[in-house]
Amino acid sequence: MKQLLYITLLLFCGPGLLAAPYTCRTEAGELQSHIATSGQSITQLTVSGTIDARDLTYISDSLTHLTDIDLRECSIAAYDSRDTYLGNQSRFEANAFPSYTFMGFQSLIAVKLPQSTQAIGSAAFAGCPALTTVEWGDQLQTIGDMAFSGCSALDSPLPATLQHIGEYSFAQCTAYTSLDLEEAPLQSIGANAFQNCTRLSSATLPASLQTIGDKCFAGCSSLTAITLPSNLQKLGESCFAYCTSLTQVEMEQVSLPSLPAYTFDHCTSLTSVAAPQTIERIDEGAFYYCTALVECSLPASLRQIGDYAFAGCSRMIHLTFLPEGLEQIGRWPFYGMRQLYTASIPSTVTYIGDHAFDNCTRLAALMAYPTEPPMLGEAVFCQVPQANCKLGAPDESFELYRTAPQWQEFDIRHFSDKQEVAADNSLQAYFVHETLVIKSTTPMRQVALYTLDGRLVHRGEGETTEWNIDTTPYTGRLFVLSIQMQSGKYHHLKVGR
Repeated sequence: MKQLLYITLLLFCGPGLLAAPYTCRTEAGELQSHIATSGQSITQLTVSGTIDARDLTYISDSLTHLTDIDLRECSIAAYDSRDTYLGNQSRFEANAFPSYTFMGFQSLIAVKLPQSTQAIGSAAFAGCPALTTVEWGDQLQTIGDMAFSGCSALDSPLPATLQHIGEYSFAQCTAYTSLDLEEAPLQSIGANAFQNCTRLSSATLPASLQTIGDKCFAGCSSLTAITLPSNLQKLGESCFAYCTSLTQVEMEQVSLPSLPAYTFDHCTSLTSVAAPQTIERIDEGAFYYCTALVECSLPASLRQIGDYAFAGCSRMIHLTFLPEGLEQIGRWPFYGMRQLYTASIPSTVTYIGDHAFDNCTRLAALMAYPTEPPMLGEAVFCQVPQANCKLGAPDESFELYRTAPQWQEFDIRHFSDKQEVAADNSLQAYFVHETLVIKSTTPMRQVALYTLDGRLVHRGEGETTEWNIDTTPYTGRLFVLSIQMQSGKYHHLKVGR
């Protein structure tokens, strides 16, 4: 009877006793010799001394029920072997946490890394859904590809020592709500690094950052604002795609040659944006289906707008932000702007691609400033009510537009015939000697002055009720003045000195 009672107590109490915290000190390669064959039941492990890849392989293979592991008092030694460990590796660097060590540990909750850890290998903690806390040490520089991918409960702040974050390193880490790397000497963030971190609402990036990979923040549906650092040299494609809460983007001071493809794809809360001052191209689909976008500031350096660049921006009313210097407009770039009422084509544009204005069914006024009608692809104005849409053309080019295919379908007017003034005298434009004075009872946002042949000679921006333009440097006596009001409404009028 006593013997039966003893066996019963072992069955019920044994696992609890085996799961008690286990602490040991070891030398490299000797951890297994300190732990009894019951190691499989250990849930809390504290190790001091020196370990290497052999010890971490033992933990990876045999201590799969760990919930807590404390390695703060350890150092990781380099190890070379003819055998292979952890992902078929045979060479392991000192102070580097090996790849795949804790991948798929379903019960792991908290990890304290060795204080001297400098790098975390690929997928080292990937697929640990219960992991909430990591103590990084004070020397960590590199987090490898997929290192914490799928750690959906992890929300430990990243260390201020980081220099590199690998691809997919924190993908699907849905517990993160903020990311503050402002003080880190971070140089690069890999592709998809924070993809689908759906609760991430803020991210602060350091001035040192030079590279952000493709889809880095794609699917971060709670992210509301982002500032790109001025030293950034490379921005990946689709970097902020489907960031559906994004309302504020600061990137004017970034020196990039182009805005990459699908950068803001389906950023459906973005209402306005100012592009980097150095870009020469807006690549394919950069603002694809940004359905709230109504205002965009583009630099004078811009030469090309790619296919589908603004397609689906269905709330856009005025397409008057295309800058002088723009030469090429691709295919379908303005497709589906169903609220578009006015648009302006800069004088430098030479080509407009297939279906560029397709489905812009409310377009009522188009100002075409090129003296030579731009070459057109197929069905550029498909579904535009051209017969009822006024096309302003340079006086000297009127006949060219009137006989050019597709252009000739518009209700074509001379620039010099285009006059629109407020009936209540709330807007006035007149000359005092060589100075053009523009006054309004409500704030104006932008003024642009063109010669009759469509050349832009002056542009001014900033909210004010009065502009004074010195026209001494400009030849000719007649000009076309385009004024954008604070409300977004446009006025166009002919002025003469």
